[in-house]
Amino acid sequence: MEYNFEEYLNELAGPVLPQPPDLREHEPPIFKIHPTSFSMGSIQEKRFNEGFRADELNAHQCMLTLSNGRIGPELFFRIRFPDDARDEEEDEYGDSLHNPFPILSARCLLEDVEAIHIDKIANYQQEYNHRNVQGRLTFALRRPPPIEVDQRRHPHFSRAKILRRATDLDFLPYSGSELGMGAPSTMPRGHWVSTPMKFGLWLTYSFEFDCPRGEWDRVVLALSRLRAVSRPGLDNTSVVNSESSVVARPITILPRRPVRRDPYVGEEDDFPDVGRLLRDARYPFEMRYLVCGLVSQGLLLPGEVPELIHRFFPIESISKTTAAIRALFRLPRRLLNGEQCIQKQVQRIGSARPLPLRIPRDRVAVRRVVVTPTRVLLFPESIEMGNRVVRAWPKQMNEGRFIRVGFADENGRLGVNKRMLEGDSEDPEGGVLARIRNVLRSGVDVAGRHYVFLATSESGLKEHSSWMICEDPASNFTADRVREQMGDFSGEKVVAKYSARMGLCLSATVPVAELDEDDVEELPDVKHGKYTFTDGVGNCSQDLANRCAIKLGSDRTEPSAVQIRMGGYKGVLSVHPHLTGNQVCLRPSMRKFLSPLRGLGVMKVSGFAPAHLNRQAIAILESQGVRVTHLMDMYKRQIERAQMLELDFAALDTGRHPARHIYKNAFIPILKMVKAGLKDELLLKNVLRCIKCQMLRDLKYKARILVNDGAYLLGIADEYDVLEPGQIYCAITPRGKNSRRVITGQCTIFRSPCIHPGDVQRVLAVNHKAFEDYPLTNVVVFSTKKAERDLPSMLGGGDLDGDFFTVIYDPNLQITREHPPGEYTAAIPIRKKHVTISDVQDFVVEYIKNDVLGVVSNYHTAVADYRGPQHVQCLQLAQKASDAVDFGKSGITVTIPEAMKPIRYPDFMDRAPEETYKSTRVLGMMYRMIEPAPQYDALPHSAMLVDTRIARKRVLASYLAQAGALKHSYDMDLESLMRMHNLCEAEIIAGVSVLSEQRRRRAADDAMRGPVREGMEAIRAHYRRTARQWVKSNSSGGGMEGWAIAAYQITHIPELRGRYVDGLNASRIGSVARATSVGFSAADDWEDEDAEYGDVQRRELISFPWMWAQELCDSLDDHDAIKEEDEEEEVGEQQGQRHWIDEWRRGALHDSDDDDEEKKPRLEMLPPSWLPT
Repeated sequence: MEYNFEEYLNELAGPVLPQPPDLREHEPPIFKIHPTSFSMGSIQEKRFNEGFRADELNAHQCMLTLSNGRIGPELFFRIRFPDDARDEEEDEYGDSLHNPFPILSARCLLEDVEAIHIDKIANYQQEYNHRNVQGRLTFALRRPPPIEVDQRRHPHFSRAKILRRATDLDFLPYSGSELGMGAPSTMPRGHWVSTPMKFGLWLTYSFEFDCPRGEWDRVVLALSRLRAVSRPGLDNTSVVNSESSVVARPITILPRRPVRRDPYVGEEDDFPDVGRLLRDARYPFEMRYLVCGLVSQGLLLPGEVPELIHRFFPIESISKTTAAIRALFRLPRRLLNGEQCIQKQVQRIGSARPLPLRIPRDRVAVRRVVVTPTRVLLFPESIEMGNRVVRAWPKQMNEGRFIRVGFADENGRLGVNKRMLEGDSEDPEGGVLARIRNVLRSGVDVAGRHYVFLATSESGLKEHSSWMICEDPASNFTADRVREQMGDFSGEKVVAKYSARMGLCLSATVPVAELDEDDVEELPDVKHGKYTFTDGVGNCSQDLANRCAIKLGSDRTEPSAVQIRMGGYKGVLSVHPHLTGNQVCLRPSMRKFLSPLRGLGVMKVSGFAPAHLNRQAIAILESQGVRVTHLMDMYKRQIERAQMLELDFAALDTGRHPARHIYKNAFIPILKMVKAGLKDELLLKNVLRCIKCQMLRDLKYKARILVNDGAYLLGIADEYDVLEPGQIYCAITPRGKNSRRVITGQCTIFRSPCIHPGDVQRVLAVNHKAFEDYPLTNVVVFSTKKAERDLPSMLGGGDLDGDFFTVIYDPNLQITREHPPGEYTAAIPIRKKHVTISDVQDFVVEYIKNDVLGVVSNYHTAVADYRGPQHVQCLQLAQKASDAVDFGKSGITVTIPEAMKPIRYPDFMDRAPEETYKSTRVLGMMYRMIEPAPQYDALPHSAMLVDTRIARKRVLASYLAQAGALKHSYDMDLESLMRMHNLCEAEIIAGVSVLSEQRRRRAADDAMRGPVREGMEAIRAHYRRTARQWVKSNSSGGGMEGWAIAAYQITHIPELRGRYVDGLNASRIGSVARATSVGFSAADDWEDEDAEYGDVQRRELISFPWMWAQELCDSLDDHDAIKEEDEEEEVGEQQGQRHWIDEWRRGALHDSDDDDEEKKPRLEMLPPSWLPT
């Protein structure tokens, strides 16, 4: 009798789940007050400048509460304005319309609250105060809250009765909506001036209320307890009760200026005309952009712009002034708050002489704009790989006429939910989606320039971003002209494909060569039936492939295939021995549109990468016969390797360690540092802790398991026509090994994402004489012989235009049962006679609304856990997933019937407890093996050790001084990158993101692979080049090794750091430190020169010397390992430590001391009298 493994698994998991429990009853709020007035504005040096105030509110219709939300503690408020706040309007028949302001509501997570201040309002009768209290609660936010308009509860509201996310224009004093209102900008312009509440610029809210004394005591007690709450994010919140604090001063309320004729109508005088001020100061665009960026991010109040301009006027050097303004982005909020603070920060920045932005060859500096429901955020330039469009217009790119505009919510991610979709359906002219439509159609105003839509790429669609340009008709630089040069797209009649074709020109590439017409030859595709067996793959010479690798800066010599873009062609070129020079052979399947351009750009080159399993693959392997014990054993071993990471350094050098793919991306040479005896360095320890945390998180939340007997390879076609159907050829050269290995025997192969059980197939890897004569390495070669279907299309609908495939030859991971590949029915796209750019703009919004691939994948994961991947419900979801993948090219939206949705979710999906059950499958067991959830715990600065082998070397004072000046500039650039992406120093150096919350990890991981890495590579290259140039002209100090030693000493030795760095460096604010006082605490009374920082944890940036880690390691080659001292020599050891401290203080360290005993005194363990003052 055959054993039915699938039935056994389903029995274990329980195919019929219990119904979900009743919805959790809402906990009562910790406190609830009913405001009688509501105001908003900005805090400036203990003064609350009211920008808007609403009095005489009906307290029974308004509320402010503190409660425990699903994500964490939150403040919630709801304000209903008087019915006569907005003028009545008439309809087309002359009848009166009641259209008052909608009800305003918002939820403010406490982690976004900078400070809360509560006080009593004085001058009330004594007998009244015995019974009731009139108080004021004021809180300041780090960013705007998710404002909502509630049109359901208002009996007189004439528009659609819905609850949805709001924008500023929802509160226009007259009839209006997002569409047709013109381009938004950072500062209010046009219709945005008339809105009474500027949610993007006024981040302080104040509520006056009456309450019984008992309720007052309850509010004060609840707020006071917040300071004792131990929760990530809440340690940045300052709570002050002016009645009980002996140091806090009451906030001075500056009421709304009486010049407003109507408090519910905004006016031009609400803010200074920043644009005019910048033009009068003769600021060029790059400086205007940065100043507006400071305002948009809340680093600089609009009213402080004149003071900043005054401090930087007159302009002596545009590049130096621009560098100085760019350096201000690294500051925490509120450090540019007030005249004295601005003066001090400008002086510090100016004295440091920050270096201008240097752009490496084949890279571009891209300005990024993010449009949120209430803001237009401007970010400084980031260094990225260019594309062929910006390279075709170098002058305009340098002038900043290209920008990338993204769309997000205030928290950095645009979550399109059911409420947003319903709101857009009921009221398509208002709300967030209407704001996106308006920007795409009308453009956006940035620092005095108007930008219009150009196009969007495939990755841009997924990231909700598009490219825009500032047209210059005098130079024939218009959006139509740029698109015309991109290619001829007129043959494409499907809007989605039309957009995708234009997006190909925006793919990030490195230019390699301009090919001649004679270099290009067209080959026919190999087709059998309805399938193309050479879909997306052509040929090139080995010489051209080598040049592609060199241009990319890859260490992969002689690649066998390269992924390219050329004119209207996209795909992969595999090396063919009969081609030479620039010769390439292209196939019709590679041509996507017509273009006369023949500039070859490379995206990737082939190479060996280790294979990994993920949750989707594990679920299918488990159902296809792979034993659970094998999967669990692999998982346990990798947990052990991760936990031993900081102890077992030798294992990292084997090439089979699961952390190898992570530490290879680090910006320091981990193994070389360990071998040089630098394993106790603080930065290295924290980097290793980051890597360890990342490994454990990948294992727990992604089930990312390294497969030693497997490879992740680029797919190409068999040009020799020797492989039989079901066969592959695969030869690899794993990193760290010089030998080439040809894989033979049974293999399991799949392509991510794999959802359908037929997406994992069993194949036979073979060797053949043809490949021995012309070896192809680190690629997987697929058969092109006649068959019912090509293998790549069986693997989740793959092709050969750049897809990577996972090949596993581990005997324990071979599937024993095969499932027929998915036969997906492609949706029939809607065709248009003529596609216009307006159609493309509308498609971008539709994509944002209907991108449900992630939702479908989550549903499939849940259903597959309790029904099995072969269940009909899973197969239906697999079809939906295929349709969702094709949505970017078909434009056909995907709907998910209720019957396909899961009843409950397995615990490994990390949902709310009331929605989950305990999974009994392998993924559930893996998830529960790592407890508690991995957290990154950085070692404090006090744990830093000083390597006396480096510290005692003599270095010229000129080297120390120059290194100190360069460190100051480096710290500013690094701090700016850290602030831009909300990362700490160790994360950037390690190349991983571990501090981001789980729900924000994907965006952080994407940033790590893209702009963060590009930015850090540019910083590293710039400072290494600058140091090398300086050393070249000052070679008497020991060359680059002497420079590296100087950089180490001014970073690690307190006395030298104080002498050469701290005098200049204002970057001593920690990588994750933020000002928590916001003008509310006693910090304003401090006499310390750094009092403006408030209650800030100060942490040094210590990565500067490790930009020259190789040179530091080389300087230690002649030293033996640090020797251990016997316990009886403890007294002598202490004397030795004191000797070296004295040497540091006198600066009398010489190279001749190399033979002395090497010690590493731990600074915090030494007596205070020994330390440098």
